[in-house]
Amino acid sequence: MKKTLLALTSTLMALVLPGCFQSETTIHLNKDGSGTLVEETRFGAQMLAMIGQMGAIGGDEKAAKPDPMKDLMSEEKAKTHAVKLGEGVTFVKAEPSEVGGAKGARVTYAFKDINKLKISAGDGMSALSSMPGAEAEVDKKADPLVFNYAVGKLSIKMPQPKKADTPDAGAADVQKPDMESPEAMAMMKQMCGDMKMSLKLVVEPGIGETNATHREGSTITLMEMNMGKLVENADAMKKLGKMDPKQDPTVALEALKGIDGIKVETQKEVTVTVK
Repeated sequence: MKKTLLALTSTLMALVLPGCFQSETTIHLNKDGSGTLVEETRFGAQMLAMIGQMGAIGGDEKAAKPDPMKDLMSEEKAKTHAVKLGEGVTFVKAEPSEVGGAKGARVTYAFKDINKLKISAGDGMSALSSMPGAEAEVDKKADPLVFNYAVGKLSIKMPQPKKADTPDAGAADVQKPDMESPEAMAMMKQMCGDMKMSLKLVVEPGIGETNATHREGSTITLMEMNMGKLVENADAMKKLGKMDPKQDPTVALEALKGIDGIKVETQKEVTVTVK
């Protein structure tokens, strides 16, 4: 019974945590190579309600209930995170963010030199690491992007997908949802329809030339996933259901490349001329 409960809990957390999670990371680049990094994280109503009930798990009714908003707005944690983002990165401010009922925080960092910035496609998931039951789901970090900027010219070396690691010995014990089942599809639509993740670059002075695959005005989208569109595609959901949630995020994005709801940079090296 205990093993069954544990497996059910793991499955629910694997589905609900990402499904009610929205992450937008935007790099704003100035002409001199400095700029700001804005990380916006939001949780849906289902997620917030579940976290509020986590204190009762284990029978400890007196345990303090987790407060995701306090955690997201924590200046201390933001300063610690700034160190991981690269040399010269500093915390600027944290402010509330609410979009369509999803609530969270918008944290702004400043960097002096984009060449020293360390950021990857999976960094947005770091906000989940302090959420109950989520630690194991976000311990896989993607390789960082490599920035090279000088005299108005920027190049970004994109991390290349790797072969999936050998599955853990106990991985076979975890039952994955059957994405060919109408019931499973309906559940995914309900739970994951609001999930969004993105990594974008905004060149503040404007873009002269670029080979970026996804560009709109002065904004380049390096990665974007919109589950609201994905859940309407049965074939895409079948692929998603077969993926290991702990694998490098770039591997998952590569497998889903070309599907509506997914934007993946296809260039190994993105070049940008700043106006």
